[in-house]
Amino acid sequence: MEPLTGGALTKRPVWERPLRGAYARKRSLFQKLVLWTSAILFLLLVVVYAGLQQTAGRILEQPFNILVLGFDESTTDERGVQSSRTDTIFFLAWQPQLKKAGVFSVPRDSLVEMAGFGRERINMAYVYGGYQLTRETVESLLSLPVHRFVGVNFAAFRELVDLVGGVEIDVDKRMLYTDKSAGLYIDLQPGRQRLDGEKALNYVRYRRDPLGDITRVRRQQRFLSALAGELKKEITPERFFAIVRISRKYLQTDLTPGEIFVLYYLFTRLDLGKDLTFATLPGEFYESYWRLHGRELERLLEPFANTGTGADSKK
Repeated sequence: MEPLTGGALTKRPVWERPLRGAYARKRSLFQKLVLWTSAILFLLLVVVYAGLQQTAGRILEQPFNILVLGFDESTTDERGVQSSRTDTIFFLAWQPQLKKAGVFSVPRDSLVEMAGFGRERINMAYVYGGYQLTRETVESLLSLPVHRFVGVNFAAFRELVDLVGGVEIDVDKRMLYTDKSAGLYIDLQPGRQRLDGEKALNYVRYRRDPLGDITRVRRQQRFLSALAGELKKEITPERFFAIVRISRKYLQTDLTPGEIFVLYYLFTRLDLGKDLTFATLPGEFYESYWRLHGRELERLLEPFANTGTGADSKK
């Protein structure tokens, strides 16, 4: 069968002929509209990005401390009430005079004085009194103010790791552990490998070691350092807005979008090898607790003790 042609003057099928007339003009106008709209939006993003950079510089002239709580999965008691415990506690401190940041791990079994409850594990503060009691307990323990709070659940952690395409880490041993009640199924082989969000979560949760939570905390620090390195490989406005999206979707926080940018801006300017310190609160095992060493703790935190006013506190 002969193809349908455009008339006696041509042998080309009609679907191969160039568009003409009103339809072609409409499509050309639409394409130009899309192009100009995209260009305007891009310029607006650049202007907003530049403005936030100037704001970040001003905010970072003051100390800025953040309490980061990693929650385990919610459990329901016999009354049907849901509750979570703080599976991980980090204290992030920025010291502008030194132009350095510190990430301090607070072992979950640390034995502390808790207002109204006496001496208890620090991870029980959230069970007894939520964020407010946890904040008061951490401030009393460290003698440093908490300016902002971030609560991270497992979903947020997984998605952030997947955002950077996984994290390469050296798994130090075979990790095999199952806890059906906690929905935990860990099976990792030793060796250097790239972990996606789910495997990374299993890596930082594993604690079947002679030193238990202390070894787990050290793994978490190594992983966070590797994750920071992955984030530094590609610093773009698009990635920043992706992080904002994750924070709005999953995180509990009193950080404003502008402050989230400030942290991202600070992160882009840090030399991770020189300006970022990871440390665990010093102590020793006492029965089933981690008993902190007061004088060593004071020396560890001394560089960050000149706190100034920092961000406006939100009680």
